Amino acid sequence: MLTESKSSGVLQRVLPHAGFVIVYILWGINISVMKIGGQLWDPLVFNGLRYLSIIPFLWVYTYFYYRRSGLKLQIAGRDLALICTLGAVSAIGMEALLQYALQFSNSANGAVLGRGFMPVITAVIAVILKDIRLTWRVILGIPMAFLSIILIVAGGEHGFHLGAETLRGDVLLLLRSFLGAFYLIGMNRLVNKYPLALLVSLEMTAGALALLPFLLWKADTAYSASISGIGWLCLGYTALFATLIGFSIHNWSLSRLGPFKSSVYGYLLPATAAAAGYWLLREHLSLNQYIGGAGVLAAMYLVQKDRMQLMKDRSSASANPGTVGNVGGSAEAKHQLKGGS
Repeated sequence: MLTESKSSGVLQRVLPHAGFVIVYILWGINISVMKIGGQLWDPLVFNGLRYLSIIPFLWVYTYFYYRRSGLKLQIAGRDLALICTLGAVSAIGMEALLQYALQFSNSANGAVLGRGFMPVITAVIAVILKDIRLTWRVILGIPMAFLSIILIVAGGEHGFHLGAETLRGDVLLLLRSFLGAFYLIGMNRLVNKYPLALLVSLEMTAGALALLPFLLWKADTAYSASISGIGWLCLGYTALFATLIGFSIHNWSLSRLGPFKSSVYGYLLPATAAAAGYWLLREHLSLNQYIGGAGVLAAMYLVQKDRMQLMKDRSSASANPGTVGNVGGSAEAKHQLKGGS
């Protein structure tokens, strides 16, 4: 019985981390898929259809989830406004803004500025809000991950660089990082209050409505008929795996780890995207990319080890409530885990 309880505790600690690894593998593959699809689709039409196509499935699932659970489908007005805002931020402020910014910058700058700064910004906000406490592993791990990302995308004609010719795009990419941090912190306030099915349905619906004007403006029957089978397959993968499955697992893991620890997993994206590019697009992987990928994994270990240790201490304290040392460890865990971080 004790062994089963310990195994269950380990599984609960590991699953959210495994969830984020799966998410960023799916999203890394999606980078290559969107590179292929981007040659065949208008970006705004692609993303509009991406969100719109999964809404019926989401709401059907949400309906049966609530019916099976005997719950009443309701949400506070303030929280409804927040989730709808986050949906619009995700669709336009993160997805569409990234595609627009890359017209004035490049994908390497996008990986560093559009994604790489997000954990740094989230950490600063979380520290100000007293949601996390900085430790030596966090202080060492974040710069290590950031420098590893630069190493992955550095070099070559389209490597990371700053200059007047990319300034407009780079500013927009930084704005995306700020919006991404806002999304994570805002969603973290909701994921423990409402069923995930409802939140994902509302988020995707808000995102679809935000993109609907662009879809109505540009898409028609003739346009749809001009898209090849490969283009529709790309849309199918992005809608089903990257959006429906990806966002569901992402927000489930977010509810277990909190915004800061969740944002750090974003550093995996350039590594998984590079690996997917190698397998799907036959893109060359340099020694720098291998070293940078190893650096990202090492940084992941450092940053996440604090969380894993705290969860372990808390489980031990629950199993042995009478032990003074465990009680102290539990108090420390609760202090550092305040706010879900």
